[in-house]
Amino acid sequence: MLSNSVQRRAAPWLIFSSGAAIALIIAALFGFVSYAAGYNETRVSVFVFARNMWKIEDWQHCMLVPVVVAGIIYLERKKLALLPVRGSWLGLMPVLAALGIFWFGYQADIVYFGYISAQIIIAGLIILFFGWVWMKALAFPWMFLVFMWPLLFLGDNIAFPLRIIMSKASVFTLNFLGVDCTLSGTAILSAADQLTGRPMGDLFSVDVADPCSGIRSLFALMMVSALYGQFAVQGFWKKWIIFLSSMPLAVFGNLCRILMLTFGTIVLGPGVAIGSSDHPSFFHMLSGYVVFAVAILGMVGVSKVLNFDWSGLWKRVNRPPPPKPRRQGNTGPLPEKTPDVY
Repeated sequence: MLSNSVQRRAAPWLIFSSGAAIALIIAALFGFVSYAAGYNETRVSVFVFARNMWKIEDWQHCMLVPVVVAGIIYLERKKLALLPVRGSWLGLMPVLAALGIFWFGYQADIVYFGYISAQIIIAGLIILFFGWVWMKALAFPWMFLVFMWPLLFLGDNIAFPLRIIMSKASVFTLNFLGVDCTLSGTAILSAADQLTGRPMGDLFSVDVADPCSGIRSLFALMMVSALYGQFAVQGFWKKWIIFLSSMPLAVFGNLCRILMLTFGTIVLGPGVAIGSSDHPSFFHMLSGYVVFAVAILGMVGVSKVLNFDWSGLWKRVNRPPPPKPRRQGNTGPLPEKTPDVY
C-alpha cells in the first residue's frame, strides 16, 4: 500500500501550472510595471532597476542569485515532486500586504519598497498555490533571493567605517611585524627615519580607498557563506555560525590584501604593486582574490570545527585505562624446586 505522502502528491501538470502562474504574476508586476525612477528621468520596473544596479562593481554578485536559486530548485525537484500541493487561502494575507507595500513604494518613488514587496509576494503566492509544506521546503531558496536586491544605501553607510577599521588594523599589524608606519586619515604611510633623513611616506604610501574597504567582498562573501553553510553543515545554529563568520573573515581577508599591497610596494615599487587609479596593476588585481581565498579557507575551517565529533573526542580522552591482564593458569605460589638425583 502506498504511503500517504505518495498518495497525495500532486500531478506534474498541477505543479507546472501553479509554478507558471506564480512566474507570470511576478513577471507582470515587477518586470513590466514602470515603478521607480531613482536618479533617472523615467520610471522603470523593479527588475530593470535592479539589473541596472548590478552593473556597479560592488553589486555584480547579485546577478548570480537567480541562477543559484534555479539550480537549487532543480536539484531538489525530485523531493519537491513528492510533496502534496494543498494551497492555503492564508497566502492572500502576505500577498495583500505586499501589494500595499508595492503601492506605497510607487507613490514615494523608492525602489527598495519594490524589493520588499517582491520578496513578500513570492512567499505569499507559494503558500496560496502550493501550501505551507512547499513554503517550508523552499524556505532557503526564498531567503537566498534577498541577495538579489542591490541595497546601495548600505554600501554608502558601511564603506567609510570599514575604511577606518581596515586602515587602523593594517597600521597596528604592520607595526607589530616591525614595519614602522603611521596613519594619516585612511592612508598608511611609512614612518620617517631621522638617521637616513627619509621623510614620512617615502618608503611606501597605501591609501585604503572605498574599493579597498572590503565592502565588495563583504556582501559577496555573505552570499557565499549562506550557500556554503546550507550544504556544508547540519543544524540551524551551525548554518548561522557559518553565515556570521563571513563578516570577520571578510575583514581578515581584506587585511591580508592590504598587507600584501604594502609589502609589494616596499619590494616591487608602487608602479608594479599598485598601479594607478585608472589602471591598477596585475599585482593589485591579483591581491583582490586573496580576500576570497582567505575567507573561503576560513569558512571551510569553521565547518570542519562544527562537524567535528567533539563528544567522541571527549569520551576517548576521558576513557578509563584498560584493566591489567591477569596471569593465566595457577596464580598460587610456585612449588619448590626438587634437587637433581644422579
